[in-house]
Amino acid sequence: MKELFYAPSRMISGRRITIRGEEAHHIFKVKRHRRGNRILVTDGEGSEYQVLVSSVSDSVVEGQIITTLRKPREPLLEVTLAFGIIKAPRIETLFEKCTEMGVSAFQPLVTSRTVPEWEEEKKVPRFERIIVSAMKQSMRSVAPQILPLLDLRDFLAIIPNYDHTLVAWEEARHQLRERLTKRRVRRLLLVIGPEGGFAPDEIEWLSAAGAKVFSLGPRRLRSETAALAALANVYNLYDA
Repeated sequence: MKELFYAPSRMISGRRITIRGEEAHHIFKVKRHRRGNRILVTDGEGSEYQVLVSSVSDSVVEGQIITTLRKPREPLLEVTLAFGIIKAPRIETLFEKCTEMGVSAFQPLVTSRTVPEWEEEKKVPRFERIIVSAMKQSMRSVAPQILPLLDLRDFLAIIPNYDHTLVAWEEARHQLRERLTKRRVRRLLLVIGPEGGFAPDEIEWLSAAGAKVFSLGPRRLRSETAALAALANVYNLYDA
């Protein structure tokens, strides 16, 4: 079975690549790669490299780049997932599974019903590690970026930057298919509420800003479940 390894772009110089730390340990000790083996490596920025290993140890792996591919398994549709902050461990599930699904970026939001604090310096590095792990597991070449936290009011201003904006809300009358647009969509903004959902006035603000509100059905879903269900439908409808 193919496996994908990770090296940030700063570790790539010309046709040479260097992998250090835990990733080098994993390549050498766990996967038992040796000099002369070929491995797949991504920089998390869209490039995937076939690498000929030239030296390998428990702490450093070096190699020569043989071929380079750009976004070989990335969705055609770029989806930014905006979500009201939710509690751990469900927020970790959201980052992991939505990365596997193909999300391009995550936009955390503060809404009127948001309860947990963001704690950027403490928690975001862990979230980023979860994202990188999910990227490798799903054989993606892009590690979705976690964008700076926004209050919902400030978030409204970025909606026009996208081709189409969809908001999942349990009280919406329209189904997702009814909210599709015939226009070409390459950058889509998908919005999911926090554990308590969006307040009615927040839905009014989002709608006034151009977002289309839709329902995922009669059953009430947790935020991370709603995100996955919505993504599955969005990719099926738009990314074919």
